[in-house]
Amino acid sequence: MPERNRGAREPLAAVEVRRGRNMRQLLLKASRIVNRHVVEELQRRGYVGLRSTHTTLLSNIDLAGSSVTEAAERAGITKQAMGRIAAELEEAGYIRVENDPRDARVRVLRRTDEGHRLMMDSLDAMADLEHRYARVMGKARLVELQRGLKIFIEEYDRDLVQTGSQAGDR
Repeated sequence: MPERNRGAREPLAAVEVRRGRNMRQLLLKASRIVNRHVVEELQRRGYVGLRSTHTTLLSNIDLAGSSVTEAAERAGITKQAMGRIAAELEEAGYIRVENDPRDARVRVLRRTDEGHRLMMDSLDAMADLEHRYARVMGKARLVELQRGLKIFIEEYDRDLVQTGSQAGDR
């Protein structure tokens, strides 16, 4: 077990170095960079009102639609926050919010035709960005990073299924 007051005795510069190598910090920073680049590219392609918070919702909706609760859980935000983002995207014409025919209390988010076009443009933008990232870090490194992340996610998902845990239980 780590010492409780270790950080109090460790020089701040050393803590910053450790923090900078922390997997969580690296993934969060990388995610913010990629999200910013995707939004910038989509804005360049004409989606002027789009913000990174919008991509949070859009990237967490299944192709057949998802409930507000499912999308919020995937994005790691509250249902209320997801509901606000959904209202903005519905007003912009990218999604429809419908009641689930099986349970009127459940709101289902579905892409409109314009939302589908946005998703396809987003996939094209990401492919362009991956070419850009490959030039920066090398194609082999990018492929290895993607492969490593895929394995990490698959193993984590498999562990969740085997243990019956929920993401919030960990």
